[in-house]
Amino acid sequence: MATDIARLAARLADLERRFAQQNRTSSLAYSSIENGALDVYDDSGSLRAVIGQQPDGTTAVNVVNAPPPPAPGPAAVTPALGGVAAAWDGTFADAVVAPLDFARVEIHAAPATDFTPSPTTLRGTLESPQGGTLTIPTDSPLYVRVVARNTSGAASQPSSVSGPAGPAPVVAQEVLDGIVDELALADAAVSRAKIAIGAVDTDRLAIGTGNLLPDGGFEGEHSNQLVAGRTDWILQTPGNASPRCLAVNAAAGQPTTRSLQLVDLPAAPGDRFFLAADYRTSSDWSGASLRICMRWHDAGGATISHGTVEAAPAPGITWTRMSGQVQAPAGTTRATVWTEAVDATRGTAAFDNARVHTVITAGMVLAGSIGTTELAAASITGEKIVAQTITGREIKFGSLTGDHLDVNSARVALLTAGVITATMLKADALNGRTITGELRTADSGSRVEITSVPASETTPSSGRVHLVSGSATEVEPASMYSLFDAVRNTSTLRLQSAVLKDPEPPANMARAAASFPTWPTSTMTMWSDPDASYVEVSATKAIIDASSTYIGTANRTQIEFSGSNINAVNGAGTEVSIYVGGRFIIDPDGWVSRYLETWTTPGIGPGWAQYGGTWDRVAFKVYPDRTVGLRGVLRRTSTAAAAAGEIVLALPANARPTTTYTQQFQALASPSGGAFFLNLNPATGALTLTNLTSAAATALATGTNHLNLSSIRFPLD
Repeated sequence: MATDIARLAARLADLERRFAQQNRTSSLAYSSIENGALDVYDDSGSLRAVIGQQPDGTTAVNVVNAPPPPAPGPAAVTPALGGVAAAWDGTFADAVVAPLDFARVEIHAAPATDFTPSPTTLRGTLESPQGGTLTIPTDSPLYVRVVARNTSGAASQPSSVSGPAGPAPVVAQEVLDGIVDELALADAAVSRAKIAIGAVDTDRLAIGTGNLLPDGGFEGEHSNQLVAGRTDWILQTPGNASPRCLAVNAAAGQPTTRSLQLVDLPAAPGDRFFLAADYRTSSDWSGASLRICMRWHDAGGATISHGTVEAAPAPGITWTRMSGQVQAPAGTTRATVWTEAVDATRGTAAFDNARVHTVITAGMVLAGSIGTTELAAASITGEKIVAQTITGREIKFGSLTGDHLDVNSARVALLTAGVITATMLKADALNGRTITGELRTADSGSRVEITSVPASETTPSSGRVHLVSGSATEVEPASMYSLFDAVRNTSTLRLQSAVLKDPEPPANMARAAASFPTWPTSTMTMWSDPDASYVEVSATKAIIDASSTYIGTANRTQIEFSGSNINAVNGAGTEVSIYVGGRFIIDPDGWVSRYLETWTTPGIGPGWAQYGGTWDRVAFKVYPDRTVGLRGVLRRTSTAAAAAGEIVLALPANARPTTTYTQQFQALASPSGGAFFLNLNPATGALTLTNLTSAAATALATGTNHLNLSSIRFPLD
């Protein structure tokens, strides 16, 4: 009896000890939230947060029902160009610190001092508790109040009112160059009295106004509207030294002209306009020409005629500039500006940096209105004067002496041939001197020309070397030049082959139509940026005549092209594997395999197991030829009767046939030799028993027979 009582007491002590340990263990140590959420309540029973799956199906930590944040301090409001600047310094009323659930502050503004913040007065938000500044566009004075919000969306009381403050006046020092265009000026706002002496030079007279196209670079909303709903005209990236350009898809079954109107302008008979645009073509381009043109319309809207600037580019031409002047005919009241791809059948063409200017001619300037006081010093140079316009009769005797000639002002291009002969030059007179103009080694035939090309709207100025062959089939000579872009701090060296055309046939022979206006050209361009240097070769065919060519750095892996062989060599000179497209591997011994191609164990069905021992394990592999192979030996461990449809193994999706047909393979139950078949379901990847002979069914039910899968191989498609 005493023994039983002692045993019972020990049992109770053990249970008490275990219960105490259980109470000390966290009940959530190994818990999770399964397809639900954990609600967090405060001591008053109010829901404060939902952790986990939210009512809308998302998963998050959602803070709710938080008390409103304290009222923020007032904003400092100051005038700014075009509006007012509201600055909040991150403080709260009564020096309260920022709440930990701070989300943002809202800046509200209105013209009335006693306004209540609402969605209609919200002008913007500041997301940092450290504060910030928001510029509010306005034409009149405004009052400003600040409202804080927390992560629950609760709003604070608004701050006290700040202001009023209005926009700052605009003075000359605060207006950026070009920010005030002709559209911002009232009619007759600029008179002769408003123009400083020398402000209008000959460059301003040649091109009368600014660009008449509202978006000649095709970067803004106007261009978006131009191509809206069009399938042939699109906006393409990048442009010529710009983010976007205008492009046309010329694909058509027969020669087709595609046109896009850019703008509608007032015009009058005799008005002259300067048109210009950059253009390029794709390598498969086929078309007659590209145009920027103006259609002249009468008072009834009918088209009178066209003024056209046109180019006939070859396929694959890089950005090139076309420009010219057109004049409105009699009866013109309006003009429309168009881009066109003419009689094209394939490829794409692009336009960028288009410009349309009015041209001021001499007949439009009042006699005597431009005197020497209106012309800047050196504004009229030799290039601005038509040849032979100023002769000895127009120059007062003795008025033009050496003191009146700038250095290099008397240039070769301005002198009649033979005026200056070798006997007139002092020995070494040209040594170390600057010669302005073009230098040639000959007047015609094969020669070298050195010239300076001035900057255009798209290309910096450059010095160029032209290698002229003198051939009649040469449209443009081979050239070499360097371009420096000061904005991007890049220098580009470009070598370009000559542009040729088909030779003219003999007079008694007909000429066949050429495939292209000009023959293809080749270019080599070299440049660098802060991270790398580049060499770009553009040609129909690139031929490298070398016994071996290496691509890559010497201290790392290189690809060697030698004759008809391609090898990969590491920095030590040892051959390594070649990776093709990140998918295939060719090892140094010539074996081809797929990247990360390995034998993988499939899912084995119930009642089956690896045979084990020294026998090959069951696995599958996907080969580069898009076939799947099996290997290894399985043993049926189940002694239940084998039946059709029993799953032997299952293959994953990447190892299943893509067809909808069942694959079937013949098999034997070893060692008894009972025959049966295996079906492979392409949808599930299940390999199942079928067509069991009685011998096979008996053998497989013994629990000792096995199945060899090494003869099974099937295609994926």
